[in-house]
Amino acid sequence: MIKLLKTNFFRLIKNKIFWGIVIITIGIASFLLFNTFLNAQQETKQGIDKLLFMYMNFIGIFMAIFTSLFVGTEYSDGTLRNKIVIGHNRKRIYLANLITSILVGICIQLIYMIIIAMIGIPVLGTLQIKVELFLFIMLDIIFIIITYASIFTCITLLCSDITISTVSCIILALIMFVVSMTLSMTANASKYNEIYVENEKGEVEVQQKVNKNYPGDFKVFLAKTILYCIPTGQSDQIISQISKQPFQTMDYMTDNEIKTAFLYSSCVIIVITGLGIYGFERKDLK
Repeated sequence: MIKLLKTNFFRLIKNKIFWGIVIITIGIASFLLFNTFLNAQQETKQGIDKLLFMYMNFIGIFMAIFTSLFVGTEYSDGTLRNKIVIGHNRKRIYLANLITSILVGICIQLIYMIIIAMIGIPVLGTLQIKVELFLFIMLDIIFIIITYASIFTCITLLCSDITISTVSCIILALIMFVVSMTLSMTANASKYNEIYVENEKGEVEVQQKVNKNYPGDFKVFLAKTILYCIPTGQSDQIISQISKQPFQTMDYMTDNEIKTAFLYSSCVIIVITGLGIYGFERKDLK
């Protein structure tokens, strides 16, 4: 396993796709910072909370491109077959590629966050959320990255054609993004709406009124379940809730919802990785 990882890291240093994604990541961070600076010149400092996690909208596509091309190249140039011929275990080959994809995802996420923090804090201010919440979100992001890596590694190693695997990974990433956007409103629908009413004393009271457009408990549960199962769904939940002000507590997810999100991610990772290893061990490498 160590030898396989060392080989992957050596390839990674010279890999143009990886460095291209790093450059694009730096460009995205710079653009978002510049755009935020223009809109924040006349306002008080709001912190870097929203900007810091905005990259989650893009990382799925980048991981789809990197994993499918980096791992898929081993099929096209015969490297995979050569590794097996010289005695490497298929399971270790699979896990080495999975770990490489995970580390690349974490790496580009950290590059983005470091740039935002170094340049954004002096102008926009520090994080407004509590340290505990920040750590929970970071843990959630790591799970999201691992889920992405598991899905794309599975597709790439079970598909010998690099073109088909690349297109499949990118299309799947886009489909998951569209699905999360579509289900987000249903998952976050409230059964009651708050209305402000002035009483006889002239005081404003908050009253709850039944939301006529509420889709129903089952549809909300189903939408949330699907969002928990796909990485784009959890990313959307994080970013949409961070956009709300003030964002000082863990209101975006209760303790139970956080545990549920981690549980669903873990199950998806284990199932997909298990199926991927099972299929790869039985695949005929031509």
